[in-house]
Amino acid sequence: MSEGNGIAEIFDTREDGLRCVRFESGEVGVVDVHGKVLFAKRNFKHATFAAHDFVKLRSSRPVVMNNPELRYMLRDEDCSCIHIFYVDLKSGQLFGSMPKLHRYGDFEVAFIREHMFTRTKPCYSSDTHPSFVRSSRNGLYLEFVADDGTEKDVFQKLLYKQPLYNKCLFKGDEERTYWLEVKFEDESVVVMDDEGMHYYVRLDKKTGKVVWRELGSTSNSAEKSVVNMVVNDIKVEVRNRMQRDKEEEQKAAARYRQKRLDDMTGGVPFQIGGKWGLKQNGRIVVPATYRTIQAPVGKYCAVEKYPGIWGVIAVDGKVEIEAKYEGVEIRPDGTVELTVGKGKIKKLKIKKLKN
Repeated sequence: MSEGNGIAEIFDTREDGLRCVRFESGEVGVVDVHGKVLFAKRNFKHATFAAHDFVKLRSSRPVVMNNPELRYMLRDEDCSCIHIFYVDLKSGQLFGSMPKLHRYGDFEVAFIREHMFTRTKPCYSSDTHPSFVRSSRNGLYLEFVADDGTEKDVFQKLLYKQPLYNKCLFKGDEERTYWLEVKFEDESVVVMDDEGMHYYVRLDKKTGKVVWRELGSTSNSAEKSVVNMVVNDIKVEVRNRMQRDKEEEQKAAARYRQKRLDDMTGGVPFQIGGKWGLKQNGRIVVPATYRTIQAPVGKYCAVEKYPGIWGVIAVDGKVEIEAKYEGVEIRPDGTVELTVGKGKIKKLKIKKLKN
């Protein structure tokens, strides 16, 4: 649709080319730069753009009073302008007053009183408090309590025989909500759409992308058994992947520590209030918490934690040998002589660090 072909008046124009208009039919709405109708609604006489991708609509009091759908539309308790309404451009949802927007990580949802509305097409609403909505730790999904009051939700539960209580939105998906079924330790999940199709969804840590895997439907007992077996396999997969990730993180941490140690030279003990610590190039790297710290030998220092009780730390402060010995002598080759009960000498090789 373009100007002169169905548009009677232009009320407002946005920088991206969107326009609030009145159509020749008498409806008001919004069209994009190409004339495509984003929404059109009756019973309104004016429209302007509002903040946060909302459109402000104005009707007349007589029209609202004679239209129960508009008259009793949910609005904030302190809202007295019953002829002013708002439309979310993202979801197309009509509101009786401007909703309050709450952000959870990358997700944004709208609230009026304790009624939540997603900014998806179609919009999903639920009676819940903002404190009951949470984002997963890794930002993959937003979880909220499903509204059992709608016939559609009850039908879905009966149809697929699933104990469905929560719904969720996914990062990068602004079109749908999903039933949340299984949550794993790594914040990946198994979900079901409104057609009964199940998916395994996870966030790839390396790429930051959302990975979807279709698992199948559960419209009968045989299909449900297959999906349950796949879910059990996924549990093992998640456990193995978490173990691999942990090992990789440990290796990366070790490499980072070694690089940091390589840059540390000339550690100097210092004293504050009777306690000793260690400085590198004038910067404190080991706080003054020890009774005594000896000058470093290579990348190690002998430390006295309690009177006559010695151990060994690396120059970055990491404890290499717990302080429980009567004496410590560090040799340049990394060998440590530890004095234990009755003056007995115990030799120990510290985990090798580059000197």
